[in-house]
Formats: sequence, C-alpha cells, structure tokens
Amino acid sequence: MLSDHIISAERIKQFIHIPSEPPAIVEDNKPSSSWPSKGRIDLRALEIRYRPNAQLVLKGINCTFLEGSRVGVVGRTESSKTTLISALFRLVEPSRGDILIDGINICLMGLKDLRTKLSITRQEPTLFKGSIRTNLDPLGFYEDDKIWKAIEKC
Repeated sequence: MLSDHIISAERIKQFIHIPSEPPAIVEDNKPSSSWPSKGRIDLRALEIRYRPNAQLVLKGINCTFLEGSRVGVVGRTESSKTTLISALFRLVEPSRGDILIDGINICLMGLKDLRTKLSITRQEPTLFKGSIRTNLDPLGFYEDDKIWKAIEKC
C-alpha cells in the first residue's frame, strides 16, 4: 500500500515538471490567412532531442522540399521518420536549427496557427465515426462548397 502511494507521488512529480506547450497564438507572429501559399519546406541545421542532455535523434538536417512536390519519408525502424514529421507539427521542438515553411519560421508562431494549416496523410488511413464530411472537416471550419472543391481537386 505504501509503495502505491510512493509511485503515485513520483508520477505527480513527473507531471509537475513537464514543460507546457508553446502558446496557441502569438499575436506578433501570426501568418497571413493565405499561408502557406506554396508549401516549400526548408530544414536548416535541424537538431532534435527528446530531453535536455539526451542524445540527438536528428543531427544537423539540411534539406528543402520544393513546393508542389510529393515527398515520402521512408527508412528502417527507429530511424526517426516520425520525429521528423512530429517536428513539422511542433509535437517536439528543435534543440537547434530552423524549420521554415514558405519562408516563415514555424517555431516562432503559435501552435494553433501552425496546426490548423497543416495536414498529414499517413500510411494507414484513419476514419472516424460519423459522416464523410465529418472525416474531411472534423472541426467544422469549411462550408460545403469548399469541401466539394477540395474533393474535385483530389
């Protein structure tokens, strides 16, 4: 019984020390409503580690994904593919370096401004309970005509 209380106290201590997420909106760094307009992604000297003083999982990545191109991220298990994608959504923050989308450093903007503008197509698609419309626009941001236009483009 005492060990259960000790474990609970240790867990609470761990949760207290989890750093909070960056702000949802940074008023001084809001992208334009049309951002991203092209979709060019530049990674500059990108380094990521999961904890301070831990080993780097991405080490000095420099590359450009040109606008309009289709990119597949492939590699063997544990090669940090998910880490790279997570960095684009700022689920993990760079230890060093920059991620630019259409010339804007995404690490300076609010998370809501970033995450509502990006999407990902996973290898195994996920469908949520509900209508096709709800799956296409789960947050209800778009009118039907915009959804139909997007479907026609696909």
